[in-house]
Amino acid sequence: MKRLANATMHDQIAYKEDFARLGFEVESTPLLREVKGARDAYALACEVIEQTKGKYDGLLIGGRTDVMIYLSILAPINRLELYIAETERIRDANDRFVFRLSGVTKVYVNHPVDMVGAAICADIDTISLWRDNPA
Repeated sequence: MKRLANATMHDQIAYKEDFARLGFEVESTPLLREVKGARDAYALACEVIEQTKGKYDGLLIGGRTDVMIYLSILAPINRLELYIAETERIRDANDRFVFRLSGVTKVYVNHPVDMVGAAICADIDTISLWRDNPA
């Protein structure tokens, strides 16, 4: 069973058994929060990596695009795999959408972190991030 941290903004407790049937133990508590701007998005991605590296096999991701991009760069460098939940939207008797977990898809991202200097190429351009997005 693969252990995944919840790098989304949604509690996953309702889907715990469904994830387990698919071979995943997903932390129900979400690690993401609302962010304001690029610097905050990057800081949140760094927080998630620090909280999860060495404790989980990977991250269940979903949410704000820039946070997902930062996580996609930082996670493989820290030996964390990335996964997304596949959901079906079904309408209930009141015509509201009900989400049903139908699968988990691995996101294939890799960086040559074992080659000298290669990890630098896969890094975040924090110099431009700080310059172009003043606090």
